[in-house]
Amino acid sequence: MSKPTSPEVEPREPIVLLDCTLRDGGYYNDWDFSTSLIQRYLNAMSVAGIPVVELGFRSRVVDRYMGPVAYTTDDFLASLELPGAITLGVMCNAKELVSDDRPREAVDELFTRTADSPISMVRIASNLAELEPLSPAVDRLLDLGYRVGVNLMQASNRTTAEFARFGALAEEWGIELAYFADSFGGLRGGGEIAHIISAIREAFGGVVGCHMHDNMSLAFANSLLAVDAGATWVDGTLRGMGRGPGNARTEYLAIELTGRGQSEVNYLPLLELVLGDFAELHREYGWGSNPYYFLSAARGVHPTYIQEMTRDGRYTADEIVVALEELGSGTGASFSQVQLDSAASPPTQGRAEGTWSATGWCSDRDVLIVGPGPSGQERRGDIERYIDRVKPIVIGLNVRPPVAAELVDAYVVSHPVRAVIDADEIGRLSRPVFMPSSVRERVGAVPPGLDVRDYGMRVSSEGFVIEATECSIPRLEAAAYAMSVAAAGGAKRILLTGFDGFGRRDPRHEAMESIFAAFQESPSTPPVVSLTRTSYSISTSSLFAHRDPG
Repeated sequence: MSKPTSPEVEPREPIVLLDCTLRDGGYYNDWDFSTSLIQRYLNAMSVAGIPVVELGFRSRVVDRYMGPVAYTTDDFLASLELPGAITLGVMCNAKELVSDDRPREAVDELFTRTADSPISMVRIASNLAELEPLSPAVDRLLDLGYRVGVNLMQASNRTTAEFARFGALAEEWGIELAYFADSFGGLRGGGEIAHIISAIREAFGGVVGCHMHDNMSLAFANSLLAVDAGATWVDGTLRGMGRGPGNARTEYLAIELTGRGQSEVNYLPLLELVLGDFAELHREYGWGSNPYYFLSAARGVHPTYIQEMTRDGRYTADEIVVALEELGSGTGASFSQVQLDSAASPPTQGRAEGTWSATGWCSDRDVLIVGPGPSGQERRGDIERYIDRVKPIVIGLNVRPPVAAELVDAYVVSHPVRAVIDADEIGRLSRPVFMPSSVRERVGAVPPGLDVRDYGMRVSSEGFVIEATECSIPRLEAAAYAMSVAAAGGAKRILLTGFDGFGRRDPRHEAMESIFAAFQESPSTPPVVSLTRTSYSISTSSLFAHRDPG
């Protein structure tokens, strides 16, 4: 039997593959790659035949520690063995060049003439508002002899007219490269991408390139669609390492473009790095698409919000979704820590006076808050027998506490996203529900027979402030709201089950510790006692004690 032959690949226009692993990947480790890794990376790029490497940023930021490729100075590059066959480039952020209205001087602060530098290419990452003021900086870079490209960011949020204007400016400046960067990873399909390239080329006769992010797991596919639509430069990073979910993978692009006859890159030398150094980095930092990044792309939210919230560890899934929905209303196109701090609990800002007074509702009674932890699940029968014996007032966190429904006296529904998810079950509850109006608005209509008690709530860094009709709590946690309702109602003690805690170094543990500490430090709050195992710094007793804890 004769061996089958591979079909001939029709020659296509050559594609320039630009690798920017250290520059884009540096968002995860503050650009603090070891010198030995940088050298191995450069050697692999040279042997593989990657034609252009963007090593890092040239940044003017000096108010915090960042590693060598945040600055990529000529002095640092002199310490490396630089391959001669590769075009070496850096990127600048436009906002750093135009922030003080002296863009030419900003360029001179960062760059010498190309004859005195191993860097020969500079790309500038620009938002739409920064394009016009950027002109003097572009002119100065060209005067110094650099090949210049400009990346227009947030491509999925741009109009045809904006891309056309970008192309006209690129032609006017006389730059080599006009890139569109899908910063949010929100581009969908070849038609949209072809439309962008066509708009840029209305006035621009130079090279059009693309830089794709992987929020929706489309970075690789969208890169190829851009190539098919006429882009002749395409960015990639090893193992996709890059801001947020990462980028199109250089090794995949090399394999595909070589198979198409559009590249002569040998991807084999890249695999040792991909499967070695960058596999280890991936285990440490865990970039890659996930539902949060997908949602951020769909809502037009900057992926740094997701990167920060998932890295922080204190944010619950509900809080991340709350933040994304709020930021997607128009405030999330650029990252701001202030915006992040307020977006995680948008319905609870400002004054939140309720219409129901908690005064006296549980006066001088024990209130048992039933939490969802493993010990509460394991000891369900014991907890139910305790309730039968001691007769505390029982509050269920959310709508599915791990005890029989007939033993629950009231429910707490205080998280807006959780409330939307549980809306149908909320409507079927037969006990009173403590729910602030800001959260009820998210749920929509409720059955007329449901006893909803509007005890107001807002989130404030000031800690607990507990009043008759409202409370301030330090974090958007149902337990914090439930303890406030009990304290406002005059509870003798607050008893807990199912509050096991997390590992001591887990940010969620630290967050709840801070809630318990703030509550117990507040004036006139009742003592808090856990009846099941807990690692929190609160008083403990036992469901099984011969006498009532006290």
